[in-house]
Amino acid sequence: MHFRSVPLYVFLIVIISLSSIAACRRNKTSQRTNGNETKHDQDVTINAKPQDAIFIDFQQNWRQLISQSPEFTLPVVAKPPEQKEVWEPLVLAECVFSPDAGTQVPQVTLVWNEPAQVQVPTVPAAAKQAASAQTTQTADLARTRFDLSTNYQGFAKNEYSSTLATDKLKRFNLPSNSALVSQPEAVVQAGPSLFPKLMDFRTESIRDRDTNRDLVKKTLVLRDLTPGLTYTIRVLVRGDNQWSEEKEVVFLTPVCFKTF
Repeated sequence: MHFRSVPLYVFLIVIISLSSIAACRRNKTSQRTNGNETKHDQDVTINAKPQDAIFIDFQQNWRQLISQSPEFTLPVVAKPPEQKEVWEPLVLAECVFSPDAGTQVPQVTLVWNEPAQVQVPTVPAAAKQAASAQTTQTADLARTRFDLSTNYQGFAKNEYSSTLATDKLKRFNLPSNSALVSQPEAVVQAGPSLFPKLMDFRTESIRDRDTNRDLVKKTLVLRDLTPGLTYTIRVLVRGDNQWSEEKEVVFLTPVCFKTF
C-alpha cells in the first residue's frame, strides 16, 4: 500500500493550532497563593482604563489609593456562616457611558429592603417626625461601610478595597492595613477593578402594602467596574470601635461594547 506525502503546510497548520491551544490554557490559570503572593483567577485587565490622573501611571501612583483613615483599620467582627443573613438584593447590571473611562462601562445597582427601626413617637408633629427620620438616615449612612473583592476568599485574606457610605462620587480605597499594600504586583495587575466609584447610596422609608409594615429601601450604585468580572461585596455596620459584618453577596458585571 502506498501513502502520499503530507504537504508541508498541513504540518504548519497543526503546529500553529497546538500553540494557540497551549496559550489559551496558560491564560486560564486558577488563583493560587504562593507564600504572600496573590494571583487572580480572573482576567482583571481591561483596555479602557479610567482617565483619572492616578491611572495614567498606575504602577507609580497606586499608593495614592491607600486610605489613611483610621475607620478602615478598626477590627471587623465576622459572623459565623450559620448566622449570616441571607441577602438577595435586586441586582441591576447595565452599561453606561463613563466620562472617566471615555467609553461604556459596567454600572451595578443593588436594591434591597430592611425592616424599619421601631421608634416610640414622642411628638406627633409631622415636621418633627420627618426631621427625626432624616437624622436617623444620616446616622445610618455614617455607620455603613462597603468592601469589594475580586479574589477567592478575599475578605478572609484581607485582600479587598473599601469605602464609606458617605463617600459618594469617590473611588474605593485600600485600607492601610490591607494585605495588598505589601503586594504591588497584585495591585497593579488588578488595576481599576479594585477601585470603582461609589456613585450613590441612599435610603428611603416605604410602606409594604401587603404586610402594612414600615420598611427602609436602600439603593447602592457602583460604576467603573471591570467588565466580565465576579465581584463579592459585603456590608458592615459601625459599632463601638469595630465593624460588624452584616451581609454579603456575589454579582457579575456585564461586558460592554466600546463606543467611539
